[in-house]
Amino acid sequence: IGYYNKLFGSGTKLVVSGKGSSPPANSEILQKKHENQITYVCLIEKFYPEVIRVSWADEEKEITDNVVKGDTWHSTKEDEYSIASWLTVPAENKDKKYYCKYEHEEKKDSLETQVHSMKTAPQEEHCKLVFNRGNLILFRLPFVTDQLTHRTAYLVYIILLLKSSMYYLIILFFIYR
Repeated sequence: IGYYNKLFGSGTKLVVSGKGSSPPANSEILQKKHENQITYVCLIEKFYPEVIRVSWADEEKEITDNVVKGDTWHSTKEDEYSIASWLTVPAENKDKKYYCKYEHEEKKDSLETQVHSMKTAPQEEHCKLVFNRGNLILFRLPFVTDQLTHRTAYLVYIILLLKSSMYYLIILFFIYR
């Protein structure tokens, strides 16, 4: 790929690359109301390297409950990454301000969940919304397509492996019979 990764312990990652780092080019918070909950999705796109720290906070302290941090994924270019994190809160907290904070080696920023400046999660063709046990998962279509392609290839590989094993057992049966 053109770079080298090394992990040390559970939290230190060394990336050696000839490419310089680049801060996130786009970041936004989307909101979606589902039953008696509101889910805020913090989407941070097009940064390099993939090492980034994302956290949620209210006006007083950091929030760790009902927070899901997704894994980084490749954007449309091989050397750009994106990440999503989402926070689920009760609907009665709709007027409370929450902040999605991220730390990248090139930039630190904090995005605020303000109702008047917030985007509602799109229902357009380029996005897919999935509710999983009450949590909202927002996927940009290229990510979903890549994930579906990889999963399909994996299942085809398993089926072919099982088929080959079955042929092996049948041939073995006739040889030693």
